[in-house]
Amino acid sequence: MADEPTQNTSSLKTGERLVWLGFMLFFVIVLAIYIARGAGLERDLADANRDLLQAQMQLSEYTRHEVPRPVELGLTNAHIQDLQRRGMARPHERLRDDLAGRPELIPHEPAGDNALAFRPDGVHVLNHRWVLAHFEGDTLHGQMLLAYEVVHGNVHWEVLESTLDR
Repeated sequence: MADEPTQNTSSLKTGERLVWLGFMLFFVIVLAIYIARGAGLERDLADANRDLLQAQMQLSEYTRHEVPRPVELGLTNAHIQDLQRRGMARPHERLRDDLAGRPELIPHEPAGDNALAFRPDGVHVLNHRWVLAHFEGDTLHGQMLLAYEVVHGNVHWEVLESTLDR
């Protein structure tokens, strides 16, 4: 009987050693997998960074000569609604037609007996306050920058600047 506890203890120690050895082997395998995956991820990250750098260089090459996008001109929906509340239906057409009927706003004297007039296709509504208008006669032509205000459907014009093209 004295021999049995010693044998039981030694078999317990052998079993414990096998369990510990199994755990150690498991952790070594997990560590090897973790290190291998980390190395693969670093390689993938380096490849992705290289691809990104190439794409950025190509983009800068394509956009090197690109002209900045021009500013959008014209009336916004909010401005159109505001002008409609002030009594002006179809603001673009009304402003163009009203200006075409007011050649006296052109501050230049016509050459000879030919009167200066606004070109209908040359009236550009810049925003809710300004209009750029082209005018012409037989020998003269130019542009004007006008401010406008709509009150009860009537347009009040103010000439801000005018120039003749020679």
